[in-house]
Amino acid sequence: MNKKLWLLPAMLTMMLISLLLYPSFASAHAYIVKSTPAANEELAQPPDKVAIYFNEPLQKAFHSIKVTDSSGKTVNSSESRFPDRETSALEVDLRPDLRKGVYAVQWQAVSADGHPIEGTFSFQAGAGGSGGSPSHSATTTSEGLPGADLIIIRWLIYISLAFLAGIFFFQLCLLPAGAGIRPEWSARSRRLTWVSIAILAVSFLLSLPLQTGIDAAVGWSGVWSDPSLLLKMLRITGFGEVWIVQLLLLLMIAALAAAIPRIKDKDNAYIAGTVAFLLVLTMLLAKSFIGHPAASEYKAVGIAMDFLHLGAASLWLGSLLAFAALLPKEVSLPNEPEERKKGYFAVIRRFSLWGTLFVVLILISGIYGSLQYVPTWYSLFHTPYGKILYGKCALLLIMIVCAAWNFLRGKEAKQNLGPGIWLELASGMLALVLAAVLTNMPTAMSSPGPLYVKQTLDNKNVVSLQITPNVTGVNDFEVQVQDNKGRLVTGIQQITLTLTCLDMDMGKYEIVMPGGKAEGFKAKDLISMAGKWNVHVHVLTDKLETLDTELVIHVGNH
Repeated sequence: MNKKLWLLPAMLTMMLISLLLYPSFASAHAYIVKSTPAANEELAQPPDKVAIYFNEPLQKAFHSIKVTDSSGKTVNSSESRFPDRETSALEVDLRPDLRKGVYAVQWQAVSADGHPIEGTFSFQAGAGGSGGSPSHSATTTSEGLPGADLIIIRWLIYISLAFLAGIFFFQLCLLPAGAGIRPEWSARSRRLTWVSIAILAVSFLLSLPLQTGIDAAVGWSGVWSDPSLLLKMLRITGFGEVWIVQLLLLLMIAALAAAIPRIKDKDNAYIAGTVAFLLVLTMLLAKSFIGHPAASEYKAVGIAMDFLHLGAASLWLGSLLAFAALLPKEVSLPNEPEERKKGYFAVIRRFSLWGTLFVVLILISGIYGSLQYVPTWYSLFHTPYGKILYGKCALLLIMIVCAAWNFLRGKEAKQNLGPGIWLELASGMLALVLAAVLTNMPTAMSSPGPLYVKQTLDNKNVVSLQITPNVTGVNDFEVQVQDNKGRLVTGIQQITLTLTCLDMDMGKYEIVMPGGKAEGFKAKDLISMAGKWNVHVHVLTDKLETLDTELVIHVGNH
């Protein structure tokens, strides 16, 4: 087998290993980092407002806070709003005549990545007030798989963009290798282009009311009964801004597709086709400005990697469609059988170089995305996001095997690609279905699972920290100190954990683990919120010597 082909499974293996060994700390969706009153807080007197602070900016539309008393009566005196110069907080005024008792807070918002989030918490005003004790339910966000309508529409957008990109790439970059410079567009190519544009136009237009219904929590019927929601979506949300840009790009692509067959000069037709191809890539780039990359810690890098991933996958998949549906009957290839065969395989050989580049880009950007959103082995195998991701990796592996087989057949130049190209194409189309699901569901960062981390000190001792279940709320903490031979270090008087939240300033709190207990250095204590935490481990020995180290952990929502 060609030496280059051995790189592909090796890089896929590297992707999976890197995915699981090197956790990172990108956020899933926005979540609460603080509220006033706090969840389950007991106040001496009723507050005059409720404020909720999130870990990242929110969209400016479709947010609400509803506060109700123990009878279910709403006690707001205003609508939810952003405080002055704040983009990651919401507040609402309360009536001034509130009685003592238990109050429930229901909130809804749209995070920076365009996904709706919601949750509830409660507080009590006045000890002994009517209504019983406050609820201890934790703040939650919306979870689960996206709806079938969202998956289908997003998949149609992905697949039509991929087919458009592949058709233009085939016509502009691949076909000249076997048919001379700048051949004219065949009737088959034009028909396939317009079918792709039609599918893209319908699915793209439907995406606006679909996303509006999701963000506003009103569904399709609610959008049709209140068209002002569409205007609100277009005016003050990131999705609306990107949608307008993509609409303009789509109109220009359609105009160029209509003009290209009428341009007599081949050079000008080639230039028009190149512009249309770049506009298709720009539509793919615009999609990267909404979704998970828009909320990542390093937004520019996240957007660039997402574009490389989607762009390379689209060009690979679209080119496969061109090989399967266009190349066998391409009219610009020579008619004489032997010469036509040479032209056919010349196109295949040229694509083999591009295809290798596309796979490399998919793997590199896939590694980055996986490190951002899947922190542990546990989250890969125990969360919906992780399970769908390794399903997508399995389809990618099938595509790579098919690509290697097709490459070898193309190199031998004996038989046309045949069924193998259709299997590769079908695997890619299924992978795009999973991509449509992944981009519209919470990442695996919300469920990293039980934590076990080690740190080697300067004296070669190893400090290990285990936190179970590693979620917001009460957790079990266990610390061990071992020497360089794996034996437990004795003579430890006390171990102190100092936890500091890295997402916002919440002060510090300590967990003290005295020595001399049969169960070792264990404790049961609270982690007050999800996100990034710094854990300072301080070990005090019987000889009053100290060992210190720092660990950074990620705590899940559930």
